[in-house]
Amino acid sequence: MRAVASNSWGANKKVLLTIYRSSIRSVIDYGARAYNSASDNLKQRLDVIQQKALLIACGAFCSTAASALQVETGEVSLSLRRSQQELKYIVKVKATKGHPAKPVTEFHWTTFSKKFGKIIFLSYIFKNSGYFSEASSEPVDPPALPDEPPWHIKLCSADTSLINYGKKQDHPELLKTLALKNRLLQ
Repeated sequence: MRAVASNSWGANKKVLLTIYRSSIRSVIDYGARAYNSASDNLKQRLDVIQQKALLIACGAFCSTAASALQVETGEVSLSLRRSQQELKYIVKVKATKGHPAKPVTEFHWTTFSKKFGKIIFLSYIFKNSGYFSEASSEPVDPPALPDEPPWHIKLCSADTSLINYGKKQDHPELLKTLALKNRLLQ
């Protein structure tokens, strides 16, 4: 991002935020549900990356607070994004009949087993039990395959007969008249 931005030249704030969202945040978001159970120290490293990218995008001073940068750019903190993605995934799994990851979202006694010592990984449903005690989701049928395969669908045809009749520089009324005349002939 620094290569395309400077104080006197380069990309503006909107372009820099698009670069951040497409190339940096997408990498951070990938697997966020899995590493949300990582230590706070490791997740703090990702917060620093977000803060540096937002500093570059805004052209702010290094001492600017992360929360102020997030407000200025309209970005959500990474901890909230991880929680949001986790909740979306759980709702999707719980609402889809026969989803293969359904056991992960349900309570199981091994979550509190002493066999593993300290409880390092808590199931999704246990971490978000407050949300699910208030919300309910209706089962949804998974998307069905179409009756006819896509390679059997008839191809579209385009009428290119007007290519030779006019040019882009011609008057619009002339082009409209030619198109209507051609339509009447067919």
